[in-house]
Amino acid sequence: MQQEIWGWLIVVYLFLGGLGAGAFLCSALAYKGVFGNLNERFYKFGFLFAPIAVIVGTVLLVFDLAPSAAINPFKIMQLYTAPTSMMSIGTYLLTFFIIVSLFVLLKMKSGKICDHMLALGSLLAIGVMGYTGLLLYVVKAIPLWASVWLPILFSISAISTGLSANAIVTLNAGHGLTHGVHKFHTYLVALEIVAVIMLFAVVSNEAAGYASVKAITSGALAPVFWIGFVMLGLVLPLIGGADVFFGSKCVATANGTSCQATDAKGSILSEIGVLIGGFCLRAIIIFGAFYIF
Repeated sequence: MQQEIWGWLIVVYLFLGGLGAGAFLCSALAYKGVFGNLNERFYKFGFLFAPIAVIVGTVLLVFDLAPSAAINPFKIMQLYTAPTSMMSIGTYLLTFFIIVSLFVLLKMKSGKICDHMLALGSLLAIGVMGYTGLLLYVVKAIPLWASVWLPILFSISAISTGLSANAIVTLNAGHGLTHGVHKFHTYLVALEIVAVIMLFAVVSNEAAGYASVKAITSGALAPVFWIGFVMLGLVLPLIGGADVFFGSKCVATANGTSCQATDAKGSILSEIGVLIGGFCLRAIIIFGAFYIF
């Protein structure tokens, strides 16, 4: 039997929560120079966007799980009262991440960001990315969700979409991306392919899991999977990144290796494809879920 409890609000939360956390983590890495000499617009946008995306996603999550919270705020407070439950753990993660990311944003505008606060924010970002998958993982009656590969897949996708969001703003402003960014993103896409294959292979051992995989790959959700997720979210960025991964579009500069796309519009479209693919991934996981029957 196909699940019908969770719908679009959860899909949007899963996407925005992962996207915001991924954008923060990639911004932290860029701020510390891990990707080379990137334009500051890359990490500035990520630090600004992260709390906004997670706040909006969290509001949607709360209203979906506790609709009465809009008129009874006490419902929200109850989410903090069971620290061992997955819902409360997620609530604490989201709350602390929002607080820390807002603090980092303020410090960025006023001066240098404290390394300890940046590290804490990065750890919380990883927790938020993982939680978007663990929220579903605890539902053991749905094999598609109950695999450890789901939080792994969602975490990889979150970093990939976060990186793309930061890259779109950077490219749109006329700045190039470094070889380190392209190399990192190519690895992420490759890992995402492995993760989705492993997820489908593991869950197919259950009848309900097989029904989910069939619905996603050859059923009603097939166009969303093959066009939205596979073609736009995986193949397009993999093709685009392969060329710069091997250095054919990169030049050595005094500040490191810079990779300025010869087709900026094409590069932006490729990054947008990653965002579309990330959203489609969450949609097929939610709407392709079948209970054990």
